[in-house]
Amino acid sequence: MNRLIKKLSTLVFVLAWVLIGKVVCAIETSQQHEGNVQVKHIDMYDEKRQRPVKVTVWFPAKNDCAEAILCLAENAKLDQGAVFSHGAMGAARGYNWIGYALASQGIITVGLNHYGESWVYGQETIDLSAVLRFWERPRDVIFVLNQLSQNHIKSDVDRPIFNKRIDWTNVTAIGHSSGGATVAALAGSQLELRKAETYCASLASKEDKSCGYMKHQLEAAKEGYNPSESFQDKRIKRIIAMDPALGHVTNEESLKRIEIPVLVIGSKQNDFLTYDTHAGYYAKNIPQAKNFVLDNGEGHFVYLDKCEHTYKANGVSICTDREGVNRNEVHKSIYPHLFGLIYGN
Repeated sequence: MNRLIKKLSTLVFVLAWVLIGKVVCAIETSQQHEGNVQVKHIDMYDEKRQRPVKVTVWFPAKNDCAEAILCLAENAKLDQGAVFSHGAMGAARGYNWIGYALASQGIITVGLNHYGESWVYGQETIDLSAVLRFWERPRDVIFVLNQLSQNHIKSDVDRPIFNKRIDWTNVTAIGHSSGGATVAALAGSQLELRKAETYCASLASKEDKSCGYMKHQLEAAKEGYNPSESFQDKRIKRIIAMDPALGHVTNEESLKRIEIPVLVIGSKQNDFLTYDTHAGYYAKNIPQAKNFVLDNGEGHFVYLDKCEHTYKANGVSICTDREGVNRNEVHKSIYPHLFGLIYGN
């Protein structure tokens, strides 16, 4: 078991270095992508939970101004914002296709990197049992929204985050895989974690790769979980769940109580999460949820940026899609549905 954990941790670390060359820290600016869109990485710290939260921000930018950390251009939308939650063992910056698209439309988008899962914190922080401590994810989002609403973080740089006030009570929450389950929790879904062991021992889970994390259940359970705790946040006005995970432990009645606009995007011919148990389950049980089904061989990791490394998750390639699947074209097909939900079309 220890050898397996060490091997997987090493592979995650290798993935990080392949993708970005080195782990960045504090506040860092990347090159401009399209037009005036920029991306910066900011360190936050939740003192109550003693937990770091690194965020990646995509935003329409103007030249640096002295009065704020991030300087918004005139086309920045101040009446709304977006947050993004990555999949298990991933990172926000693996989804630039979403961040840049939203920011190009003026929507400031804040991607969270969940500690213990995300490689941006360094190899020594990787903890595979963190995948099962799901409750920390929505708490991360709530903490970040609080910081954004205050427009200030505790740091050596005593400046506001943005040079303009954004309405963080009007938020679109987007997530992939575990991130999809995270945004569903922020909309009011609740988990019944005790169902996981029974499901993962059944024939129904034979093709469900998410059960590969069950071996770490004991480590995760040490942290404790209050099943009656709700993570619903009224600032979340709409959610977009891309191939969401944890359908097998999500309470059906809690989904039926979700009233905000929801878009569920799922891969029918899934190579990681069985569609009917996960994305299909959410789409079926959330009233009036819009459902966009990818049914041409697209797998679970088609929602990530196009990449070239050879890393695999539970035996499934992160970068290599099935023959005939063009990841960039898939992303283009998602854009109309994504913006349609945001703009109420």
